[in-house]
Amino acid sequence: MRRLAITLTLVLAFLTSTANAIGPTETVQHATSSIINELSLLENEQRSQHEVQRLVESHILPAIDQEKIAKLALGKHWKKATKEQKAAFIDTFRDLQIRTYTGAFKAFNGQEFAFKQPRFNKTGSKAIVKGEMVQPSGQRIPVDFKLYLNKQQQWKIYDAVIAGLGMVKTYRQQLNEQLQNNSLDDIINSMRSDLQTAQR
Repeated sequence: MRRLAITLTLVLAFLTSTANAIGPTETVQHATSSIINELSLLENEQRSQHEVQRLVESHILPAIDQEKIAKLALGKHWKKATKEQKAAFIDTFRDLQIRTYTGAFKAFNGQEFAFKQPRFNKTGSKAIVKGEMVQPSGQRIPVDFKLYLNKQQQWKIYDAVIAGLGMVKTYRQQLNEQLQNNSLDDIINSMRSDLQTAQR
């Protein structure tokens, strides 16, 4: 029994170290290819909002640091927010992101992704994975992902740049404009209202 326990511990340790050894490009490839493979098995009528959202939550969200994205999107306003406001913003912002990702993958029509090897910063704690989304027509759209190595030694996506347009930068600009005339609570409530409207 003791030998079995030791063997099991070694296997789990090996699996954990293998998972943590996954690099930035592999992280992005796994997330995108996993959901595309499952979508390819579904007929158009099977790609319901609920089913595509389930796939997004299963394959895309684990690769993304939603809290870091929310923090970067708020920018200088993050420090001014209360603990309750931060938690509410992260949750609501995450739900909005899920809706966005779900809408994008619901429109899947045979697109493919191709990624290059990562470019690291000097400390090796951040990386950019450059790639392309290839449309069925052959058109290629640049898609770059920014990742960082978290405390658990896992690579997490914290930004995406599509055709030169940065996701975090776009959100930060929009929120900065809104916060000039509205409170953070107002914005959170507005986001929640948008989500409720979309779910009807």
